[in-house]
Amino acid sequence: MKQLKYVLPLVAIAALLAGCATSGYESGNKTAKNIQKAADKIGALSTQVDATLSALNDLVAHPQPDLRPQFKTFTAKMKALDSDAKEITKARMAMGDEGKEFLAKWDAEVAQINNEDIKARSENRKAEVTAKLQAIKRSYAEAEVAFKPFAGDLRDIEKYLSVDLTTGGLAAMKDVVTQASVHATPLKQSLDKLAADFKSLGVAMSAVAPAPAK
Repeated sequence: MKQLKYVLPLVAIAALLAGCATSGYESGNKTAKNIQKAADKIGALSTQVDATLSALNDLVAHPQPDLRPQFKTFTAKMKALDSDAKEITKARMAMGDEGKEFLAKWDAEVAQINNEDIKARSENRKAEVTAKLQAIKRSYAEAEVAFKPFAGDLRDIEKYLSVDLTTGGLAAMKDVVTQASVHATPLKQSLDKLAADFKSLGVAMSAVAPAPAK
């Protein structure tokens, strides 16, 4: 899906940049909160994948005498799916190349440190954060690859049924719906991985320890 192309780690970097206006641990803590919000958006996209697929399966597997309400539910879920993806797109589009600016700022701050041991520790921390950003890039790439066939199938199904919303039309789409369901599994796994990588970066930047797992 075109929108998901922009689901990049720059969302997280933007959060980092937003924190640069303040100083010290408060900046990092603010950054962590913004990164968590980005992770929540990705989680919402994963949830919407389930909701959209559920509406489609309900239409195809349990058609009612009047197919129009179920089809409208499916199309509404598709719009919500697009909306979630576009929201992430807007966040990325607003950032551009600001990730480089953040890392450059870090370098500028490190250059002012005189103690070589402290400077080395700062460089190590920067390397850790950079590694987490790279992990997000890899997870994003996996999510993009998984999203394309899923979204493509659902859009084609929507277009087809908008013309042939009949029991015969539903029967003709059953195999394609099954294929979309198969594609949903690796997609959700990749989105979950992407969200987890965002959360990991958030923890690394936070002054507040995460709550113990229940």
